[in-house]
Amino acid sequence: QVFTVSGMIWLAIAVLLLLLLAAAYCTAMHDIKTAVHLEDNIFLSAKVASPAVYGIIKPRIVLPVSDKGQENALVILHEKTHIRTLDNLWRMLAFIFTCVHWFNPLVWIAFILSSKDMEMSCDEAVVLKLGTEIRADYTASLLSLATGKRIIAGMPLAFGEGNTKGRIRNLANWKKPAFWVVLVAVIACIVLAVCLLTNP
Repeated sequence: QVFTVSGMIWLAIAVLLLLLLAAAYCTAMHDIKTAVHLEDNIFLSAKVASPAVYGIIKPRIVLPVSDKGQENALVILHEKTHIRTLDNLWRMLAFIFTCVHWFNPLVWIAFILSSKDMEMSCDEAVVLKLGTEIRADYTASLLSLATGKRIIAGMPLAFGEGNTKGRIRNLANWKKPAFWVVLVAVIACIVLAVCLLTNP
């Protein structure tokens, strides 16, 4: 037999999850077809509840209809950081790998933690760029735009998507990392990658 029973079960569930991912992606892209172009790659739509990055090849930032100029400026900077670091691509790839390895709980945990890390990293990038004095306004934006849910398919990258308390706590305790801490972390990542790549 080419496929065992367990192999067929793995394949069937993996394909189902990938189809759900494709359906969720297509639905999300369909919802923003009527979005109104604001400037550059920024759009407005009455069909979105929270600002988010949509798309992979030509990502666009879609904002809900609002007149909160300062809040939108902070949110847009957050979403632009996602695009600059290719989070929309990495997150989609991460979910595809999770679909393939759906039977491994550690992969699901890694996916959830990586999603949290992406959001916190962008939060920190905004504070680093604008200064710690904007933390109060930024956390207020998180609270007002919190969706209270996580988008299972990994797309779009929504500003108010889940873990609001954790992100606010992270911002409250955040300090600019010392240069030596960053250097040690980079070296550790390089050494770990080399060890994993060279170990058969």
